[in-house]
Amino acid sequence: MENLNRIESLGFVVKKEKIATLESDYKFSELILEDLDPFPGFYDHFHIPMNEEEQKPRSIFAVIKNRGLDDMDDFIRTTVRIKKDTGLNFDAVMGWLELQNATTGCIRINMDDYGALPQIIEHYSKNGIEFLASRTVKPYISLISIRKYMILDKIADGIYKDTDMADTYYLVVDKYLPWDQFERTSISIRNNWEHKVYDAAQAGVYCKKGVFELVRIFDRKASIDRLRYLKDKYNIEVSRL
Repeated sequence: MENLNRIESLGFVVKKEKIATLESDYKFSELILEDLDPFPGFYDHFHIPMNEEEQKPRSIFAVIKNRGLDDMDDFIRTTVRIKKDTGLNFDAVMGWLELQNATTGCIRINMDDYGALPQIIEHYSKNGIEFLASRTVKPYISLISIRKYMILDKIADGIYKDTDMADTYYLVVDKYLPWDQFERTSISIRNNWEHKVYDAAQAGVYCKKGVFELVRIFDRKASIDRLRYLKDKYNIEVSRL
């Protein structure tokens, strides 16, 4: 797949985020969490202020009762049906997050107008998805995994740009690292490089041979040279493990 000029496939992103109960004038009966630090390596570590647009929640996580959504096909059909019935413009994907020392399923929702969120949650409930009851969850760090359809355009050897998300890139790496090793590797690379204002997450897309391993980079000042440097550094570190 690394020779393709465009990759279109189901994939995943794994990262840590600071989340808490969504602050909203609407009183949800369901447990709805928001991300407080969408790109921790970019904003939080270096105290970069967000502009007004970025201060809106980047992602909402509606927490479901069971471990995960068993049938992804049904979830996709339900989401398409809700969009058709309501005319609302939103993005919803399956995910998993940590809550009270356990892993539970969630629906990650992105949209421009969160005023329509109660309507979306109601439609999912009517379609048989059960959510955890609302309660106050103070800010905490959770490992979050989402499954999403990706369209990536090649911009250099082993480097792809996300067609949907600005300033978002994917670097090809030679092998999979368990999260703890990936996190340590990412910290080591950042600490030994002068350019530190970027965020890294674990990622991959599914292909015939298995999983095409990637590193997701969010960087407002990305350049081909910087992305090549990161790709090479990750692969050097991976080869040592």
